[in-house]
Amino acid sequence: MIRYFRGQCQPHEIRLVKLYRAMDIDHEFVESCLKEAWLTDQADNETGIDEADVKAFSERFFKRQRTLIQLTPLDRQIADRRFRLSVWMKAAVAVILVVSAMLLIYNIQLGPAGKHFVKQENNMLPGADKASLTLADGSTISLSEAANGKIVEQAGIRVEKSMEGEIVYRADSEVGTPVNAFNSVVTPNGGQYRIVLPDGSKVWLNAASSLTYPVPFSDEERRVTMTGEAYFEIVKWSGPDGKKSVPFIVDIDKQRVEVLGTKFNINAYEDETAIETSLIEGSVRVTSSINNKAVMLSPGQKSVLDEALVVETADIQKQLAWTTGRFIFKEEFLGNVMRQISRWYDIDIVCPPHLERRQLTGIVSRSTPIEALVETIESTSSVKITRNGRRWIVSE
Repeated sequence: MIRYFRGQCQPHEIRLVKLYRAMDIDHEFVESCLKEAWLTDQADNETGIDEADVKAFSERFFKRQRTLIQLTPLDRQIADRRFRLSVWMKAAVAVILVVSAMLLIYNIQLGPAGKHFVKQENNMLPGADKASLTLADGSTISLSEAANGKIVEQAGIRVEKSMEGEIVYRADSEVGTPVNAFNSVVTPNGGQYRIVLPDGSKVWLNAASSLTYPVPFSDEERRVTMTGEAYFEIVKWSGPDGKKSVPFIVDIDKQRVEVLGTKFNINAYEDETAIETSLIEGSVRVTSSINNKAVMLSPGQKSVLDEALVVETADIQKQLAWTTGRFIFKEEFLGNVMRQISRWYDIDIVCPPHLERRQLTGIVSRSTPIEALVETIESTSSVKITRNGRRWIVSE
């Protein structure tokens, strides 16, 4: 592992380490190896090691880790539970790694077949921080290509890209843009992004999603429009006059969500059968635009809007898994699983209707190579998945 972080591994060793990291376990061990690799590099290149540099490195590394995988107090509680392996579990992992190494060596000795497998992995990478920002004048900026720092200024409001990979709106003066000036952030398939809105509220966009919002917000309401999936952390805001709390409203095609200060997740992809709004903290009112029926949600509940609007108990860990870099499937229909994978890896998946209702349970890191994920699904759901270019076909 240390040699991997120092760039000294052979190709088959790199594949072995990737398999281990894809298991998303023993995080403290991986972090310690990364730090050790950095320290040994310093020892090789300098006469001594500056403790201040070591401390600065550690702080930057762990800050980055927190930014990537810990978004809410609940997420921090989940992410901080380090997976400590028991003796028998470590033995099981060792067996898996040894067998994997043997298979790797076998594949390498086969020649073209092994090379073909590695080539596929390089072409099918998991999603990453990718999005485009459309300004009020219609100009578009690629956020993944933009440098950190100031991106643009709109009549007193500065838009910045932070080192953590998010865009932040900051007010430089009392001068504001007209209320009808809108910005939009759009993530493609295989993309995700984080936004700090002009009022300080935070939004995380999943793949194939969008958020449109005014800059700045008005004194009467904070109204945004979204598609796809987004997680919101809304702050209470009194507006420029500071006299009253301004409600936050999320408009979707078939529903409206009203809040003051709360944390919630909305899944509203067009190819899903229903819109699900899950509440983590605070309270929200969800209104169906189909029949104007409204329901109030309490923490731990979710609304499901299909032909009717109903309230159910939410599995918060499952609903927020994407914000912590995981897929969590609990007796999930195979069709639903394939749609999530298709959006995140930016691939086309064809799954016959008679196989879509098969159920799957498991937890997988969203950084898992697509081939490893496909192999896992094949072994647990008794299906075969074959690749034809960017299209993956599910069969019996």
